[in-house]
Amino acid sequence: MTLIDKASRLLLAPPARGRRALLYAILLVAIPTGLRLMVDGIVGGRLPFFSYMPFIVLAGALLTWRNAAVVALVSWLIADILFMEPRFDFALDPVEIIGFMIFAASSVMVIALVEAVRTIVESSLRPTRPEGFSAPVVFSLEGGQAWASWYGSHSWVRLGPEEEVAEMMHDFLAQRELGKRLESETLK
Repeated sequence: MTLIDKASRLLLAPPARGRRALLYAILLVAIPTGLRLMVDGIVGGRLPFFSYMPFIVLAGALLTWRNAAVVALVSWLIADILFMEPRFDFALDPVEIIGFMIFAASSVMVIALVEAVRTIVESSLRPTRPEGFSAPVVFSLEGGQAWASWYGSHSWVRLGPEEEVAEMMHDFLAQRELGKRLESETLK
């Protein structure tokens, strides 16, 4: 399974809710805080928010956008208190306000982008017709590859090289005919 397949699967899964969402939220704040603490001796009071942004992306993918926004807010509070000078002081001086505004704007854009990608993936990989509604399969060729899609769906499935697929289809049709013949002989 490729990275794109895994990402698509993650985006197609419903966002976590309840206890699972709470566990994810705690981990999505605790892990980057731990990572930032590990490099604190190297970076000091600089770059207080850098370890959090990849986890905001994950929050957007794993949680609802509201819960992801809460993760971003809690991340900012912890980063501000633990890593901005003066430490363990929540003074909201101009530097802290500017840092918050940049982090908040970045978080909003990342969460919105993840939501947009989720919508694009959902609309392109899920059929637009309700389940159980039979839609004919459409086969096509492009660049020597055989593809299948369904009316009303925006997704395409690559079946493989044209010759291999033609051979498999021929074999499938022969098996189907044999099955029909055997069934009709059994019914006689």
